[in-house]
Amino acid sequence: MSAGVKCMVTGANIKALGRAIHSLSRIGEELYFEPLDEGLCLRSVNSSRSAYACFTLSPLFFYAYETTGGTCHCKIYMKSVMSVFRSLPSLEKTVEGCSIKLNTASSCLVIQLFCKYGVTKTHNLSYQECESLQAVYNPDSCPNVLQAQARLLSDAVVHFPLTLAEVTLRASPCGKVTLRNYVEEELDASKAMLTELTLSREEFLAYQLQDQREITFCLREFRGLLAFAESSSLPISVHFDRAGCPVVFCVDDTVLEAHFVLATLSDADDASQSQNNR
Repeated sequence: MSAGVKCMVTGANIKALGRAIHSLSRIGEELYFEPLDEGLCLRSVNSSRSAYACFTLSPLFFYAYETTGGTCHCKIYMKSVMSVFRSLPSLEKTVEGCSIKLNTASSCLVIQLFCKYGVTKTHNLSYQECESLQAVYNPDSCPNVLQAQARLLSDAVVHFPLTLAEVTLRASPCGKVTLRNYVEEELDASKAMLTELTLSREEFLAYQLQDQREITFCLREFRGLLAFAESSSLPISVHFDRAGCPVVFCVDDTVLEAHFVLATLSDADDASQSQNNR
């Protein structure tokens, strides 16, 4: 029996869908597409399995949402999906509806953009059937939680260059959170540019910390979630334990939720170790 999904997105949620795709494109080269009765799951993972992201769009996110048959798991090249949602300003100004149809009896995922003046753009994207992609993590098990408005964190990381690979976050029970660029120990400190800024406890919506913690994670992937959360005016929750344990960034709304799970450098990692070896 064939399985699949038929759904329609309208209004501001079209741009939200586009921004979710853009965020996932910072993670991996493939988009994992999984329609479920409780919503549409869009996931991605990088080649080294050090970064994973998942957007779950509930049926309320859609103007119409219908699943058919049993479960369906497939993956699509990210470049193919990005070709549909590449221009976010165009989505906002010209697209009035977005239809997504997938049926395992056919050979492609059909995305239609219904634009102004009766123009319809149809994209037929080939896909591969695959196993379900699911990372094993539990944000509720993390003893340390910070929550802040996305704008606060965006204004903080804007001071770091776009080429910076990793950033270090240090949180202390006394109520200070510092962000600084990660510098490998073998580099001459006198020749390296060090950038550090401090945020106070009062700037956070939630501040739950058992002990002083310092974690280093990838900045590029984090910027992707920041862009989505800021455009949607949603706060970001940071769930973490100690260095070497994954950090989980969460964005939740009534109609969607997003989880980004990023590896962190452990204290035992060699300072010259690259991101792909974490």
